[in-house]
This record gives sequence, structure tokens and C-alpha cells, in this order.
Amino acid sequence: MSAFAANPLPQVPGFTQRNLDRQRLRSYHPHPTNPSQHHNTAIAAAADPTTSSQPSLQPTTKAQSRDKAKPGPMGRRTGAPDWNEFYKNGLPSEVIVIEDTPEPDTNGSIKDVASYHIIAPTIPPHSTTKKRKYEDDSSSISTSAKISSNQSLQASSKSTPYDVPSPSTSSKDARAAKKRRTRGQNTVDRDGTRQSPSVVGYQGLSKPPVKARDVAVRRIAPGTGNRRVDDDDGHYIIVPDSHVTNQFQIKRLIGQGTFGKVVQARDLDNSDSVAIKIIRSVQKYRDAAKIELRVLQTLRQNDPDNKYKCIHLRDCFDFQGHICIVTELLGCSLFDFLKGNGFVPFPNSHIQSFAKQLLTSVAFLHDIGIVHTDLKPENILLKDEKYQTFTYHRNIPTSRTSSPRQANQRKVLLGSEIRLIDFGSATFNDEYHSSVVSTRHYRAPEIIMGLGWSYPCDIWSIGCILVEFYTGDALFHTHDNIEHLAMMEAVFDARIDPDLVRQVNKSGSKSSSNPATYFKRLKLNYPTPETTRGSRRFVRAMKKLTETIPSTSSFLRNFLDLLQKMFAYDPSRRITAKDALLHPFFQVVLRDDGTEAARIALEKAQRSRAVG
Repeated sequence: MSAFAANPLPQVPGFTQRNLDRQRLRSYHPHPTNPSQHHNTAIAAAADPTTSSQPSLQPTTKAQSRDKAKPGPMGRRTGAPDWNEFYKNGLPSEVIVIEDTPEPDTNGSIKDVASYHIIAPTIPPHSTTKKRKYEDDSSSISTSAKISSNQSLQASSKSTPYDVPSPSTSSKDARAAKKRRTRGQNTVDRDGTRQSPSVVGYQGLSKPPVKARDVAVRRIAPGTGNRRVDDDDGHYIIVPDSHVTNQFQIKRLIGQGTFGKVVQARDLDNSDSVAIKIIRSVQKYRDAAKIELRVLQTLRQNDPDNKYKCIHLRDCFDFQGHICIVTELLGCSLFDFLKGNGFVPFPNSHIQSFAKQLLTSVAFLHDIGIVHTDLKPENILLKDEKYQTFTYHRNIPTSRTSSPRQANQRKVLLGSEIRLIDFGSATFNDEYHSSVVSTRHYRAPEIIMGLGWSYPCDIWSIGCILVEFYTGDALFHTHDNIEHLAMMEAVFDARIDPDLVRQVNKSGSKSSSNPATYFKRLKLNYPTPETTRGSRRFVRAMKKLTETIPSTSSFLRNFLDLLQKMFAYDPSRRITAKDALLHPFFQVVLRDDGTEAARIALEKAQRSRAVG
């Protein structure tokens, strides 16, 4: 659950809990290609002088200068170029050179990723520079604010390229690499995407990871009042404006679950708003809370500046039999935002941003030996949930067949910064592993088949989450193991690896609860005569992932390829969080409602600073 969320969005009529929320969304129509949002840029580019009418910005040798001074055909100039005259209107701020050398095929699906290099132009004496201008040659993005955009996302100067090994170093390839020519409009894909020059990967830890010991939980003496503080189930009874110790004043309840309750409170020492997770006064939940505190302390010790965006422990104490965990107060969960938005999906640029942040957090967790085990939209909170309403007017993409679902507008976040929360189920990889982990919709196949689990189960969950961000609905709706595996085979259009089935068959007994009974002759034993019609229909209605995410743009091609690597049945072949962050998917630069909302937020902030 969204343990540390504040200000949850209003409930949508007819949606009272997640299972009911999802039942309305079981079947829609395929998503059409998004309207084109071209963003063409006027770019001054270095060119080979034999293939372009533009002068080269590269240094020339004396021999080359003499050759250029000779009379030539086609009206070529007979003397050295007058650079002061050429640059009388100023220089471009940067030069983009595009290599046309074909890259090696990445798993058969990514073939058109261009390689870019930023080259600073040579500045002649007494010349001035002007900022590069951006122009759009297509219709502008529609918003309720009716504000046009003339900005584009810029790649970070600290980024590093995604390394793709070259298949050969033949002279033919060398000659092709020399033939660099300028491109302007063709760098932008039909959907308004383009390739960023580079991508920032996970930087990793600067020193060996530290594993925290048991956290000392100080006991706070209760007050003198005689008020009953627990209900019959051991939950703390929440009373607004009452005090949890002399330091914290409860403002309101913001969440609850089997573990206990979460309240928004005011820290009376500094007036900060915080979230307090109040654990039930039941011994098994107290024991689980102590493990969670070890995990939270490990996160803080290894990332004191919180670069990796996991929730940080601020304080903990034992108050009247309840362990209390104090953290920063955040916005609503991504699931709550989807729900409040009628389950209309996020813009592609936000999906990309969420994916990068989430993979960075998980790469950090795995580096310090922690498996989260319960990744889902409910456990990803927004730093700020402010939004702008945009027109939408399109069919909503879906992972199932049947009638389409449409929306005329959607709320788009002004910022996409997130925090990963709920480490109550997190496990140190070298310590005890329970047999079943993860919420059903996001559970990896190795867990269902009883083969054990480790870091790769988190990657599978992230894949499910990203598809949900794209469609607005969970990918796998089921509560049955065999049906769940059948859905996987339908979505990925591939049978479960026979080698994995052999491992399952070695597990021993043939009891009804043993995963070996799910298979027959190394194949999934589905459907059977006992399988209901409803189950058969539901599995047949699952669309292939390649149909849910059609390869109609650079963004979607790379998105699909990344997901396919996350959804490898064999956990040993599944992409790691670190490698996923180096995928070309994160090089695609987008212009959509998400980037427009970010621009609006920036303008609002600038106006606010100007007034203040």
C-alpha cells in the first residue's frame, strides 16, 4: 500500500478497492498510433566539403588550402573562405555530427539508433554567438492552458554513451564512418521522438556496501492519560490532534494495512510534516518491523544524500507497545494517481522517467544486497502530485481484446520525481527467503514455479509496472497459478523454457500444491477438462506484447525491446537493472504532454520567483 502518501486523490465513483477498480478495465481496443509531434531543429552541422555546400568547421592543412585556392568546376570559390563574413550573424552554440554507419542489430529489434557527437565549433576572432533556435513544423501540443512550446529536452553533459560492440573494423566500415553528412529534420521521428546523444547509466557505490545491524528502538514512556490506545486487533486508535510522544502531533490517517496504520503528523520541534508508520502491537508485526528498520538503516548508511530515491528513515521509537517509523511525507502513489485519472495512462516521457528512476533505485538496492520483492505502483510515491489537465481524444492502449476504452482528457503531472517505499517485505539476499513473495499481478514465473528467487524477480515486477503505466491497467489479472502462467505464454507468444520445467519436475512430490503438477511432457498443462469457460476466454483475450506495444516509433521499438529483456522466463537470462539503464530506450528524447507539463511548471516557478 502507499504507506507514506499524503493528500490521496479523490475516489472515482464506483471504485472502492483495487480488485473492483480493475474489473472495469479488462478489455479494450488496440491503441492507435499517437499523433505526430515533430520537433525539428535548425542545426549547424560539420560536413565533408566534397558532399556538402556548407563549409567545413574542421581545421584544414596547407595542402588542402592550396587545393581550395585552385579554380574548380561548378563555380567553386577560388580563394580561402572569408570566415568573418560567413559568421557575421554569429556561430551556432554547438555542432551535431550524425554517423550513418549502421549499428549491429540488438536482439533483432533495434536497428536504427543513430550515434551522435557534440562538437564545439571553432570561434573566429571578433565573432559572437547566438543561441540555437527551435522550430516546430507540426501542430502544437494541445493543452487547457493553450501555451505553445519552443523548447526541447537537452542531454546531460555528464552522460555516457550506450556501448554497442562493432561487428567489424573493415576498411569499408572505416570509409563509411568518414562520410558524415548533415541532417536537420530527419533526426526527429514521426512521433516527435529523437535519439539523445548519450545516456546516463547507474554510477554505482563509491565504497563497499555497509549492512546495518539491528536498529536500537528507544522506548518512550507513555503519558499519564487513561485513554485506550489499541483496538481489538492491536491497531493504534487514531485521534486527530492527539500526540504520539511529546514531539509529534497527529493530523490525519493517510493509510492502513495488515501491518498497522500510517498517519500524517507535525514534528513540533521544527514544524515539519512527516509520515509515521505505527506498527500493530502484535509480536510478529513487531519482529517484521525490526527487519524493515535494518533495511531502512542500510539504505541511509549507503546513500546518505538519497541519490537513489528510496524512502529514508528519519526516526524510530516504541510508543505504548507500537513501533513507530518516521519518514518524510510524500505525495500519492502512482496507482492512486492512475485511479484518480480514470486509469488513463501516463505520457510516454513520464513512463521513461519513472523507468529510469525505478531502475536506478533497484540497481542501488541490488548493489547493497537487498531484494525489494514487492515492487508495484502502490509502493512508488510521487514527490509532488500537482498536475495540468490536457486534452487526450484517443483510444487507450490495452493488453486485452474487446471493445475500446476512450478518454477525452487526462491529468498530466507537472513533475515526475518519485520515491520507492515499503521495505516491509524487503530481504537481504544472503538471508532467509520465504517461498512466496510479491503481489500476484507482479510475481515472477520462478516464484510461481517454486524455483527460488533473487534479484531478477524485481526486474520482472518492473516490466509489469511499465506496461501498466502504458495501458493504465495491470497486465496480469488472476489469482490462479496455472492461469497466470498461461497468460504469460499468451502475452509473450512463447512457451515456458523446458529447462525450467525440468527443474520444477525435480522438486519431488506430485501433490496438488506442487508446481510440477502444472506441467505435462515439459509443457504447461492448460487448459484441462476442469478449466472453466471464463478462464479460457480470459486467457484467449490476452494480446501479444508486440500487439499491445506496436513498433511504430523509435520510442515504442526500444520500449518493447527493453520489456522483452525484462520478461525473460529464465531469471539467469533476464536483464539486470544496471544493464537496463544502458538500453537505447533511455536515449530517446520525447516531446509530449509530459514534457509540455514540465515546461509549464518551469514557467510557473520562474514567475513565482520573479514575484517573490
